[in-house]
Order: sequence, then C-alpha cells, then structure tokens
Amino acid sequence: MHARDPRYAAQDVITLGCSLVTRDDYTDPSAALEGNYKNHSGDRGIGLVLEFRDDQAATTYFDLYRKQIQACTRKDQPVRTAILTGVDGLVDRRTYPDSKWTEIAERNGNRITLIILADPGHSITKASAQRILDQIQG
Repeated sequence: MHARDPRYAAQDVITLGCSLVTRDDYTDPSAALEGNYKNHSGDRGIGLVLEFRDDQAATTYFDLYRKQIQACTRKDQPVRTAILTGVDGLVDRRTYPDSKWTEIAERNGNRITLIILADPGHSITKASAQRILDQIQG
C-alpha cells in the first residue's frame, strides 16, 4: 500500500464513468491509500481506500460514483458496465475493448473502498464478490 494525493485519486476514479463530472460535483477526500495485486495466474487488481472528512461527503461521492457506473450501459461506449444485484455493496462488471474487469466497492462511514480485479471471463461470482464485501465491511 502507498499513499496517494487524495484529490487526484478521487478524480482518477470518478472520471472512469460515462457522465461528465467535475471536481465541483464532490468534496475531495482527506486521504487515499492504494495497493496493487497480482494473483497466481498473473491477473492484476487495484485497491483504493478514500477517506473523507465525514460520512456525508463519502455518501455524496459514492452516490455520484454509482451514477457514473450506471451511465456506462450503452454498447456504443468504450466502457460498458453491468451492475450485479443481490449483493450488499456495489459490484459491477466492466467490459473495455481489450479487457474485462470486476469492481467491488463499499462505503463504510467516511471511507470508501474500491477494488477492481482483472476478470477475463467475468468469472468472479456474486458469492465471491460478497465474501470480499464482507471483509471490507468487517
């Protein structure tokens, strides 16, 4: 894990969606930690924790982020997402022109945890995603 400039970390994440968002649309977090992951098959992942000054700022950011993900459902967009239902947090499958990823995210008080994992066959199940969410929440 390493510290990141929280302003840039939040901006990098929120602009991955398909709607226009500016820095005026949310409050910057006060801290950010990021870590990289590689599994035994060599598939990559990135984890990011954003800490905000209070629960409301985190909620506003997380709600805006969810809207960003929901906006990426058209097939003519370079990024397409499908949000999985029946889980406690946010789980979405992303399809880029050259790769597939599964994202798992949760807001806990004034913190937001985002984990995105390379998922070539979109084979990460709801149960696996829920286990990760349970660990984030716990």
